Amino acid sequence: MKQVLVDFSHLADMNGFGEIARNYAPLLAKAPLDDIHLIFVVPDALVGSFGSHIDYIRRNKKREDLRKLPYHIDLWHATDQQYHLRGGDKRTIQLLTVHDLNFLREKTGLHRWRHIVQLNWRMRRSDYLTCISQYVKDDILQHYHLGDKPLDVIYNGIASHEDEPQVRPSFIGDDDEQFFFTIGQIREKKNFQTLVPMMHHFPDLKLYICGDDHFAFAQELRKLIAEQGEDRVVMTGKIKDEEKRWLYAHAQAFLFPSRLEGFGIPVLEAMRYRCKVFSSRYSSLPEVCSEHASYFDDYSPEAMAKVVREGVAAWKKNSTQATEALHYSRGFNYESYTEAYIRLYRKLLAEGK
Repeated sequence: MKQVLVDFSHLADMNGFGEIARNYAPLLAKAPLDDIHLIFVVPDALVGSFGSHIDYIRRNKKREDLRKLPYHIDLWHATDQQYHLRGGDKRTIQLLTVHDLNFLREKTGLHRWRHIVQLNWRMRRSDYLTCISQYVKDDILQHYHLGDKPLDVIYNGIASHEDEPQVRPSFIGDDDEQFFFTIGQIREKKNFQTLVPMMHHFPDLKLYICGDDHFAFAQELRKLIAEQGEDRVVMTGKIKDEEKRWLYAHAQAFLFPSRLEGFGIPVLEAMRYRCKVFSSRYSSLPEVCSEHASYFDDYSPEAMAKVVREGVAAWKKNSTQATEALHYSRGFNYESYTEAYIRLYRKLLAEGK
């Protein structure tokens, strides 16, 4: 029986790392693994959440709990590059999943340099690397010298919530309201500011920009909305999952002009609800959306409006296009994700160090 530790320290965090962990952990825990015993690193309050057949390491007391383990850890999977502690010994196979190199574009000066060095050190002390898109893989290979260290792409999954309850948000007037929708952290890289002047060309529709708005850029975006006189552009802050599902299901279109995505979960989520997707061509988005989105090639308000107007006019939720997008998005699922990592665990354990 091999001992595999999977670090789910971010399980309770409301971000991409947390989203992946919340979907991967329960499926991995339920998998028939006669040859593998699992150890999960989880937030302290979630110890025991996935069954008694799993051993647990508390996120805030890792060192203490690791010392108590009565066996050697054969494989340690750090599920993101922002882990706080990595253990094991020279015999432990170290697997690291890298989600993005966004710091290369978002950080400057000493902060940027620190992230570059930190990731370089973490990749060097790993035996095997995975990442979440071909875009991220290419980014890593462009900026780091890995030698012959293996680096594979395992795409993120998308959870299936289409049959779960939907609730109309309180900021929506009624079921017949016509609107566009977007979601994400309100940060400059999301490029939401390009949507505000575009809305001049859609006087009969509203735009709801949803997501965590505690970032400094959110205030700049509010100022732009006020200066443009676009009271039909509404920043809602965070929304509940059942409200997000309602918005996907009822929006005229999902607009995602982001400049920087390691993967881009929202575009695939929108496809699950047969919602028309408009995307940028930046970073991983063309790879993830493939032919199932319309793309912005010019960010002038007139050009963006033309793309949206033509795309919406040609889109029907019961069309072949919508069905193909739905089926395509279902190819990104956590069952496949879990199976891919179990295969990788077994491969690495069989090969040894």
